[in-house]
Amino acid sequence: MVTDPHAALRGLLTGRLRGHERRLGRFAESDWLRYADLLAGALLVAVRRRFVAGQDRAPVIRFVASARERYDATGRDVDPLLAEALVWAALGERPPVPHDAAAIVARTVLLLGLLEDEGLTDRELDEILVAAAGAADDSALDADRQPAGAPAESDRR
Repeated sequence: MVTDPHAALRGLLTGRLRGHERRLGRFAESDWLRYADLLAGALLVAVRRRFVAGQDRAPVIRFVASARERYDATGRDVDPLLAEALVWAALGERPPVPHDAAAIVARTVLLLGLLEDEGLTDRELDEILVAAAGAADDSALDADRQPAGAPAESDRR
């Protein structure tokens, strides 16, 4: 049974929603964690293709409003402040946002908006997914590392 989080995310981003939902329904906990990491990595890559650190806030606010208008059917599923925080975190201007349900929904809406605005070919989309996997792996490695100056485990004994 294929539960590959990469395939599920690709299905979402190419509009194959039934296959995407079917895969999500089969996910084990480890699949969900990988999917959340890939989603965050893809958003990081897509945000950095469109926005730059230190830029004016207005384009980010307009983009978030546009993405919510297109993909948040109820108008209540994506908190605009959370969505903006996700963009600024991807640019390194805010702390990372944890993978909770609200952040996953917001990341999905933002990613769909960014990629639709770019009108990517299948090849370009695949390149983003490869870069997203790399970004997800890098952030997982960073999370496993101790902060600089933290005592090593052997120093605590």
